[in-house]
Amino acid sequence: MDIFNIVSEKTCAVRFSAKDKNDCLRKLAEILSMHIYEITVDGIYEALLQREEMGSTGFEEGIAIPHAKVPGIREFHMAIAHSKKGIPFDSIDGKKSHLFFAIVGPDKHPEQHLQILAQISRISRNPNARREMIQARSNIVLKEAFLRYVTSKTASKEKEKNKLLMVILYEKRYLDDILELFLERGIRGVNVLESTGIKDQLSTIPLFSDFLNFLGERSDVSKTIMTVVPEKDVSEIAQGIEEIMGDLNKHTGAMVMALDLFFMKGSMEI
Repeated sequence: MDIFNIVSEKTCAVRFSAKDKNDCLRKLAEILSMHIYEITVDGIYEALLQREEMGSTGFEEGIAIPHAKVPGIREFHMAIAHSKKGIPFDSIDGKKSHLFFAIVGPDKHPEQHLQILAQISRISRNPNARREMIQARSNIVLKEAFLRYVTSKTASKEKEKNKLLMVILYEKRYLDDILELFLERGIRGVNVLESTGIKDQLSTIPLFSDFLNFLGERSDVSKTIMTVVPEKDVSEIAQGIEEIMGDLNKHTGAMVMALDLFFMKGSMEI
């Protein structure tokens, strides 16, 4: 899903305001309805409201991403709105939300919905992107500020050479962000294994028990992430992981490697 195709200045609002969460959802539904003809404003609002009842989509840093799968509509639609004053939205940190990204899409394409949500989540965590969107003084500037941080995913239809990409990760706090990066790139077939390093193995051998401190205090329980990706995407994915974790050549406890595939049949996608 190329997000460039679903963002329009007509569905962006730089002077957005609402008295409460329900009013906010109603007004976002009105903005989205400008390009949706298969369903009424009430239908969009009810879909967004039902999703909120499952759990708030208000996150930290003043970000809210209300979204819903809507039976009957054929395409994805997105609205971006900025409220300078802020709107109570039951956010995780209890603070008001200022930047809203509302998405509705067909209920038959959950993988595309996930990809859009992952990309928005990544962009919304970027402080430079947030600052540019907050400072936008017109709807078109708000749209351009958002799209500046979007990576186009127009895929080649030619047969591509694939690699087995493996990420070995000791710091589990990065796991969600890395999986989100994969989702954003449309990678759905991912396997995550619980694994251990040499320290855990040596702990069972009495001969080496006195030397375990030499290996440091950090736990050597890790996550091994495996997926198959086009060879041409390996460098970009590695760069994305470094944007999350920092320079991997200076970062202990993490490794990214890409291996040749001698034979592959089937898929890890569920």
